[in-house]
Amino acid sequence: GHAAEVQKTGLGSSAALTTSLVASLLAHCGVVDLPVLGPEPQRKPDAAPGRLEGDDAVAMVHNTAQYCHCIAQGKVGSGFDIASASYGCCQYTRFTPSLLDG
Repeated sequence: GHAAEVQKTGLGSSAALTTSLVASLLAHCGVVDLPVLGPEPQRKPDAAPGRLEGDDAVAMVHNTAQYCHCIAQGKVGSGFDIASASYGCCQYTRFTPSLLDG
């Protein structure tokens, strides 16, 4: 059936797939030089000229994946699943409802 008719699991698998695909394509096309993750810090050679690296590279992956995920889902969601897939975790702090008074 149509994507809108399919029951969602709510596990964020589409966000994880979207984020990993976007990261892979941006790295392959030379747009970003992503950090190397692992148990031991690894020294990477300097990024090629014009490539984003570090926090800027991760932010590019995050923003592009958010855009692609919204297009694929046909709506704008909370974005927590893409943010978690991009950055590894999210922390939400609820504001005090009394701030809305007055």
